[in-house]
Amino acid sequence: MSQQIKFLNRKVVRKVISLGVALPVAAFLVVSSGSTPPSSVALDISPTATSSISRSLVAHPVTGAIPFTGNLKAKKRLAKIAAAKAKKVTAARERARLEKISRNFTRPVLNYRLSASFGAKSRLWANRHTGQDFASPYGSRVRASERGVVVFAGWDGPYGRKIAISHPNGVQTWYGHLSRISVKVGQRVKVGQRIGLVGATGNVTGTHLHFEVRKYGVPVNPLKWLRSMGIRV
Repeated sequence: MSQQIKFLNRKVVRKVISLGVALPVAAFLVVSSGSTPPSSVALDISPTATSSISRSLVAHPVTGAIPFTGNLKAKKRLAKIAAAKAKKVTAARERARLEKISRNFTRPVLNYRLSASFGAKSRLWANRHTGQDFASPYGSRVRASERGVVVFAGWDGPYGRKIAISHPNGVQTWYGHLSRISVKVGQRVKVGQRIGLVGATGNVTGTHLHFEVRKYGVPVNPLKWLRSMGIRV
């Protein structure tokens, strides 16, 4: 008898759903033990009857009946909230990471305006621009963007007076067009230490610092490199 009731429950619920009747969440169809056996029950599944059924479904739950729980909108809303929370957590962790490592890096100059960018084309250089230019007043302090060892300090053709500093992980930073050099080859420098002054030496059209970052000898975007270290530019 119980198996017949379960079958009847499933059949009625499927028909109610196909008619578009909204069933309450976790509602159950009631068939009393004294009713006509399922094999001979005549089901009234008209819209009027199904409306009556939907109102009475939660009155007396029957063990083994099939619940209707298809609240898709609620599930989507909860998933959206969970995704937003996860995004906030990820952003907070990234901010904390950048704040921690940014103590080991800094901008090469403080008073500046970004001019010629990495990869730009110009008649002033044979190929694409290999660094980022920081337009800055003549004589402004140039600082080591990271701790390291000076591997070059002198004149270098179109770069004019240039300093190159070697850092961990195969990185070198170059500082070109300086008016003065304040360090020597082999000298260890700290992050933010003054290494020279902004000038207009070499191949230039105005006063600025040419800041270049090379990783294992290959030029990389200086702004992206600084930002990846938590420095705002």
